[in-house]
Amino acid sequence: MKKNKIFIFASLMLGLSFTACDDDDNYFISTDPVIDASSITTGSSDVTATTATLYGTVKGLDDKSAAFYKVGFKYGYEQNALSNTADGTLVKGEGRADGGTTITAALSGLPTGKTIYYQAFVTLKNQVTFTGEVSSLVTTDAKVTTADAQAVDFAGAVMGGQATDATPDATVGVVIATAPDVETVRAGLILPAASQEAAFTVAKSGLAPATKYYYAAYLDLGSGIVYGDVKEFTTAAADFDADNDFVDLGLSVKWAKSNLGAKSATDLGGLFGFGDATGVNNSFDPAQYASADIYKTKQDIVWLASDGVATLPSAADYEELFAKCKAEWTEVDGVAGYQLTGPNGNSIFLPAAGTRTANDVTGEGTVGYYATGSINVSDNTFADGFQFFSGNSTKISVPVYQALSVRAISTARNVPFEKAHLYTKWYLDNGQDGKQHVFEGPFTQWGDTDNWNTVTNNYPNLDQQIYWEMGKDNGWIGYTYGKDYGYMEFTEDGKVNIHRIAEDGTATDETGTYTIDETDKTIDIDINVLCANTWIGTKSGKLKILALDNDGLRIALPNGDGYAYSLNYYSERKREFDDATPVNFQWVDGNWSGCWGEIIDRIDATALDGKHTLTYNGSAASAMVVNIDFQNIVAKYPNVVIFINEIRTDGTSIKFDANDFFYGDIENNGNYRIEMFNIWGKGAADGKIVKSPFSAATNVESDPAVSFTSKIEIDYTIITNPAAYTPGLVTIEPTQWGGDWTGPNDGSFTAIVDENNKLAPSKKEFDITLNAADYGVDYSAGSIMTFINTEDLMNVFPGTHMTLTDIAIDGTPLSGWDAAKVPNSSDGAKHRLELWNTYGVTGTGRYCAFGVPSDTDPAVVAELGFSTSMRVKFTVDGLFPTVEW
Repeated sequence: MKKNKIFIFASLMLGLSFTACDDDDNYFISTDPVIDASSITTGSSDVTATTATLYGTVKGLDDKSAAFYKVGFKYGYEQNALSNTADGTLVKGEGRADGGTTITAALSGLPTGKTIYYQAFVTLKNQVTFTGEVSSLVTTDAKVTTADAQAVDFAGAVMGGQATDATPDATVGVVIATAPDVETVRAGLILPAASQEAAFTVAKSGLAPATKYYYAAYLDLGSGIVYGDVKEFTTAAADFDADNDFVDLGLSVKWAKSNLGAKSATDLGGLFGFGDATGVNNSFDPAQYASADIYKTKQDIVWLASDGVATLPSAADYEELFAKCKAEWTEVDGVAGYQLTGPNGNSIFLPAAGTRTANDVTGEGTVGYYATGSINVSDNTFADGFQFFSGNSTKISVPVYQALSVRAISTARNVPFEKAHLYTKWYLDNGQDGKQHVFEGPFTQWGDTDNWNTVTNNYPNLDQQIYWEMGKDNGWIGYTYGKDYGYMEFTEDGKVNIHRIAEDGTATDETGTYTIDETDKTIDIDINVLCANTWIGTKSGKLKILALDNDGLRIALPNGDGYAYSLNYYSERKREFDDATPVNFQWVDGNWSGCWGEIIDRIDATALDGKHTLTYNGSAASAMVVNIDFQNIVAKYPNVVIFINEIRTDGTSIKFDANDFFYGDIENNGNYRIEMFNIWGKGAADGKIVKSPFSAATNVESDPAVSFTSKIEIDYTIITNPAAYTPGLVTIEPTQWGGDWTGPNDGSFTAIVDENNKLAPSKKEFDITLNAADYGVDYSAGSIMTFINTEDLMNVFPGTHMTLTDIAIDGTPLSGWDAAKVPNSSDGAKHRLELWNTYGVTGTGRYCAFGVPSDTDPAVVAELGFSTSMRVKFTVDGLFPTVEW
């Protein structure tokens, strides 16, 4: 014989749950309660003059046998004397939005106009009973019908009904919810009409867009409520424009112009519980709301309402808003709130819309309660919010069921898709020419749900927050970084030519076709896109375009594992643009007006060398800062030199001493600067220029010598690889015109930027000896020409100045010569330090630093004749002339 075993683990008052064992009639009582006192709710009623149908809800009995429980209603004619019982029916399969199941019971033969009190109950195994709260009804012929919704838009609707046989003190209105079952609607948000009319309306604003609502008219007789039929409407979708519906205040995010559920900046909008995406949840039950962060999740009510354009703000966003903006408590069109003006001068208005708990709104017009997307980290029945009123604003914590205003934030853009950008050549941005033109590398890892909006327009991707720039160091993807893989060229007629260069250098051309879907932002291509040797399998077919503009293109290749990898390309136009050199001009006059740095020209790479003109249109009273920056040119051409040829103000050339300018990579940023006047730069002390390049002025803060009313023009020369100049000693004897026209030399010099940021010769001191034996010429009869000859120098640096420092004839230094009579002269492109030239400056003037021309032959200076050698020493003093003021 088997023994029965009874295991009692909990009191019946905790609830009952009987679970059969697999051994005869053994059983036990579970510690897990089926229901408790909160599981039973008394609901509404439908009445006539003599009948009533009662409604209630019970949770936890869906999967239980009818033998396990009994449901129904206790009722009576006094609130504390519910002596009658009506057996109820559990409507199986009719689940409520709150997880309950409806109980119904019908009463008949009731007296007309009588108030009846009732409460729902459930009894488990005839041993324990739980009851709901006590409600009341009144038997009446009064009725109410629900009218169709009118004026439905994205934020509201007009609802109403028709009441008949209502008592004078009755009230009317509508109840609204977002689930269709009758009890949920009747327990929904109460929207009373302004007054009792036979036909009444209720205008409700602050609803969520693209949301289906269910509503019913009601007639409240005091002792009972009569309801109309449930009807429905769906609000229109809201068209959130990332550009026009948000305001850039100069903060980390843009702020919406109005509240969620509002139609203007002063419209109060809706009040939303935490995670309530409808604005009509009036439950006190925390389980009916979110219990974790909803910011940038699929419970983010702003993200849902805006079709992914925007999100809820964080408390930190509100703190930034109030900390960095000028906040002014004011009234706009009669609505109180804060006007917040950002650092850039733009502003938004936050109305003080108050707050709602269940059906009661408080604080409207005096306090603003605004929602964030963050749960309280220490108690998930509370959420973070932000509160303000006149004179104060602060972060707060509120119950999740407390409904607050919602103001959206966004970092989204509204970049249009323009397929015409595609019609050019595209190169992989993998540094094959030593630079990244647009992207960090040729590949980027995304989620396979990323698209044009999430990448180009910066919409939040709540499905996959994946972003990894696979730059030049990630060679494992199957290509060689820095290698030329060719290009692909799209033409407007739907053709694409891909010029592929393989790892071994083999080049091939392949032609295909493509179509563009401008709505989906996709390209359907029948050949593999240019993609090097990547292992990703999908390289053709319908592919997403993640980004496209004049400069860059991103095409996503799905990999079948939840990821997509974009091929990152830069355009032919960008290639040409990056090869150009931007010219930045900084002009500030003594009144602090002018141009503090603006790119006003770009020089194509093929046209860098030579003369150019910079033109700045404007006016200036004096010079305080005058700089020209040639961006990145030093990085490209380390030996580059740039110098000024002429400056014109209002069309008239002005004097300047280029020796007093400063040149080169002054800021060590790869730019070449010509600093002409800068009270904070080189040649300045204590905010003053020690010596002005434009006048004789010294120790000045500005120089009116440089002023103009309409424009300044600056001619300048760029030499990316300066030539070497070789001074040679040339002397010609008079009898046979013997001598060498190149002559011996002591090396060369080129133009450089020296350690003082001056443009100077790389070699300044020269010592040249001409030995007669080397040329087989007798120079003893004297000289008709002796000079230091430098070919081509005058083409570039016509102001170059050299000084003779010593001369020796046949090893004996000459003395008593006059250095002032050794001029700098020229012969076309040749620069000459002219000791004597019967055809030159000295000969024309008939003066010589070393003697007097012969009486018998005035072309000859005998003192410059030698038998064995002539030795000269000289310096190259500078490349620009010294200006006399």
